[in-house]
Amino acid sequence: MKRLAPRQWLLLGLLALSLVATAWVAGRDEPGAVPAVARRQAAATPVGASAAWPGAAASARVAWPDPDAGALRAWGDAPPLPQAAAVPPANVSAAAPTDPAADEPPVPPFPYRLVGRLTDSQPRAVLDSAQRSLVLGVNDVVDGQWRIEAIEASGLRVKRLPDGPSQLIAFSPS
Repeated sequence: MKRLAPRQWLLLGLLALSLVATAWVAGRDEPGAVPAVARRQAAATPVGASAAWPGAAASARVAWPDPDAGALRAWGDAPPLPQAAAVPPANVSAAAPTDPAADEPPVPPFPYRLVGRLTDSQPRAVLDSAQRSLVLGVNDVVDGQWRIEAIEASGLRVKRLPDGPSQLIAFSPS
């Protein structure tokens, strides 16, 4: 068996010293930190339970509000809204006048901003959204849902497909 040189003994001693120092520092809790026992207890607490961290101030124990039904539906966690009954109730007159505009769903807003216009031989509109920018002309279809009817000095006239109303999109500088 070969004997270790003094330099190797020194390196082994420094390695052992660094391991001892690391174990000592890892065992200490930082001021204000939650002890390891409390962390294990909190991890074992069911999600819906109201166990607070030990050492936390009572004012810091604020419960999250329950989400509203609209937020739950958006994430698919709530049942859909009930549909209106197909048969009118007996106490409502069948001859009651109805507003045809009230039966139609509202037209969604145009998803782009008109940020510019090109007036070459054929006028073109420069549209912008968070995802992309487009340069389109008259009769072009945007996202398969909107047709550009006219590019005017006052803005862009678009129509919701297949037979929605026309809208004027005013120029909005960026």
